[in-house]
Amino acid sequence: MAHAIGVGRAVVTRRRALTRRRGVRLAVASAVAACALLVQGVGVTNASWTDPEWDRGTIGTTDCGPAATGIASRGEGRVLSGAILGADLDTLLAARGVSVTNTGSRDRHTPSSAQPVPGSPQGWADPLNVALLNDALALELTSALQLPLGAGTGAAGQFGQAENRGRAAAASGYLTSGGGINLDGAPAGYPNLATLRLSQVLGSLNHPLGTLIPGITDVSLTAGAVAGRADLDACDAAWTGLRSGASGNLSRNYLTSHLSLDLTSPTVGALVTGVTNTVTTLETTVNGIAGNAGVTNAIASGVTGLLNGLIGGNSSSLSLGNITVGPVTATVNTAPLRTFIAAPFGDPGGILTVRPGNGTISVNTTALLAAAYPGSYGNGLNGLAPNTNPLADPAVLTTLTNVLTQTLSAWVASVNTMLTQTINGIAVNAAVVIDLRAKLLITPWIHIGTIQASTSGTLAQLLTPGNTSTTASLTLLKDLGLVADLVNGLLKPVLNSLVTGLIGGLGGVVGNAIEAVLGTLRVLPVAVSALATPIITAVTTLYSRLFLSGIVALTVNAQNDPFTGGPEPPDWAALPTGRYDVAALRIGVLDALGGLGVRLYLGRASVGPGCTAAQAAGGGCAGY
Repeated sequence: MAHAIGVGRAVVTRRRALTRRRGVRLAVASAVAACALLVQGVGVTNASWTDPEWDRGTIGTTDCGPAATGIASRGEGRVLSGAILGADLDTLLAARGVSVTNTGSRDRHTPSSAQPVPGSPQGWADPLNVALLNDALALELTSALQLPLGAGTGAAGQFGQAENRGRAAAASGYLTSGGGINLDGAPAGYPNLATLRLSQVLGSLNHPLGTLIPGITDVSLTAGAVAGRADLDACDAAWTGLRSGASGNLSRNYLTSHLSLDLTSPTVGALVTGVTNTVTTLETTVNGIAGNAGVTNAIASGVTGLLNGLIGGNSSSLSLGNITVGPVTATVNTAPLRTFIAAPFGDPGGILTVRPGNGTISVNTTALLAAAYPGSYGNGLNGLAPNTNPLADPAVLTTLTNVLTQTLSAWVASVNTMLTQTINGIAVNAAVVIDLRAKLLITPWIHIGTIQASTSGTLAQLLTPGNTSTTASLTLLKDLGLVADLVNGLLKPVLNSLVTGLIGGLGGVVGNAIEAVLGTLRVLPVAVSALATPIITAVTTLYSRLFLSGIVALTVNAQNDPFTGGPEPPDWAALPTGRYDVAALRIGVLDALGGLGVRLYLGRASVGPGCTAAQAAGGGCAGY
């Protein structure tokens, strides 16, 4: 079931200057007086109001409840607002929101396609048609601002309400059918609303990304589900003052499910290429073992040392002849390692996702902030004070640097572990034939037979004593002449020990010979591991120049005239007195350029100003 945030749960703005508050209060108080005069049959006029108490007997009306009339109000919800690269989105027909105005006696709404909302008096809704909006955006603008192409009508709601009694409400974004903020993002998760291609924007503003931030070729900000809602009871505000909180008369709420920073850097590709080349070198080396003279010579030398040690004091009557090594084969399976190298990876906290396949890194800003300030971002980007710019904080950059360093180090360590596992799993087969010679006193050395031995197993098995599959057999010549008695008598125990020794030791000899060739490939070369450093430099430089240097200003819970929090967005300073806006997100790029830069509002709602019936009738209230 979807849930909604109503008037009671709010992050509400700071009070305006005292004179401005009085202006609203007096204006709406006059509306109440004018309404009372209408009830008594007097013409529309602005009455002087001096008594701060509600004089029911004099006015002839009861309170600011549902029965009250005669106070003009306004509510407008707009999912997408602002300007980008000189294009004013507020004037774009396909991006228009729902606007409802009420003179105190009747309401009007735009666009005409808006539909009444059941259960919301004078409430109208019209969802943003993303497909139409994409069609309406110029090609150049579409390359900078991307909305999900698969989303049609209904992807984001827009709602406005203005009642005769001066109560107004507005909402836009991820809404319920009744115009409330939809909190039911699970289990499928909240969708993405829009992507701002910062690289395209900066390039269009003569700030090419490659020059501005070396090592980065593309960067974008993707906003998830957002929503903003504002409620104002202008009549009550006039009598009791503008109040926030659960029992207040002005509330401004917002939802920001997630925001990701996505970048593309050739430094990621360089590291992946270095690692992949190491794997290729491993494959080439293993495939060449069969013809590797160094391996063959090492096996022959190892067998010679092993058997000569067993011959020992019998060397005057027994010796080794030719040792033939081969065939020696080795096969390696690098598929799991290559799959691991190509797979996305990140940190346990979900802050970073590195995608080696396309060289991109995504930063989950919600998780990043929670890691930088444990306990302060339990609700993610929600519940923040008005006009919070959470990314303009050096501590957040420090956290990002540490997490990225740890993530890359852990990945390199995992690659090294898998390299070792891959090498340990190499399947090896090797065979040797050893000629045996014997002599009796002054007789010459004569060939008396051979020992044939073979071993097989993984390299790890060969290097583990007693954990190999090795066979060996002794074959003696039938006609040994003068040495027959020597061989069959004194030398037979030694010959049997040679066979036993090969069974127990040949695997180790072969394993050590192959390990000597492959051992250096068990870990990445230092030069390859060092390729992680340029990635860290590129990402941290990007973050610093975008968010700490002020090129990009991200404002969460943007509000004009806030009660608390930071100062209002500069382009909202000119909003009419008594009007209160909120936007879930404001993305500003090079704000100093004014209209040539970017000021993008997502999930915007606007209510007010309240107005007297006389002012509305006389044209003194713009928009009524």
